Amino acid sequence: MGEQSVSKSIGVGVIGFGWMGRTHSRAYRNIPVYFPETGLKPRLVAVADTVPERVDLAIETFGFETGTDDWRELLDRDDIDVIDITVPNALHEELVVAAAAAGKHIFCEKPVGIEPRATAVIEQSARHAGVITGCGYNYRWAPMVQFTKQLIEQGRFGELTHYRGRFFSMYGRDRLGLLSWRFKQEEAGYGVLSDIMSHTIDMAQHLCGPIARVVSVKEIFVKERPLPNPGEGTHYDRGKPGDPTGPVTNEDYVGALVEFDNGVRGTLEVDRSIFGPQ
Repeated sequence: MGEQSVSKSIGVGVIGFGWMGRTHSRAYRNIPVYFPETGLKPRLVAVADTVPERVDLAIETFGFETGTDDWRELLDRDDIDVIDITVPNALHEELVVAAAAAGKHIFCEKPVGIEPRATAVIEQSARHAGVITGCGYNYRWAPMVQFTKQLIEQGRFGELTHYRGRFFSMYGRDRLGLLSWRFKQEEAGYGVLSDIMSHTIDMAQHLCGPIARVVSVKEIFVKERPLPNPGEGTHYDRGKPGDPTGPVTNEDYVGALVEFDNGVRGTLEVDRSIFGPQ
């Protein structure tokens, strides 16, 4: 018989159990299945969410050991090694700074900060604490992207002169889609610039190197959206004609012309309100 592999248990605490918190939790559960060679076995220790039904779902369906409505309780636990943050963008700074101060390793959904100042504070806090951090720029790890990067580095494409990046999403196409936090500048910060242009920029720089110069435009195409009930509603939920509405305060569209350090030119374009291929 061969040697039996030894699994290392890693205690995970998830703050925020909306659709992204659920997605991350499924991924943690699948690590021993899809990546057994790592020898890692995430343990879903605790979840924090202000909606009781979400806490119940996490425990009953996803196998979390316990749950709470106070995220600070997760930072006090010695059996939690990693804090996973999937809350609205405006809350990231407080949570990441506190988690770093508690000595927890951190995975935070993007954008890390609601604005450049907040991102800098978060980076400095994590670096000072000496914790391991990660952010949700997952597209660069797709096998096709990794293979493309390998071909570029080997010179198989010859001299690069132009890069085109496009990320169209239809999650905001429905004019009856609710005015969730994602459409509010005070809660989300930027709109598609930080939501999906950040993926586009990350992949562009992963393949072509740093961007040196940029000129861009932005626009809000859907100016008003139906108001959700307090504490309810995501950008995938719908209102009804005649419902009270509120203003959308961050951008639906961003287009940019860029120049990379190596002289490559590029066009980057993202939209969350388009109909058609994504």
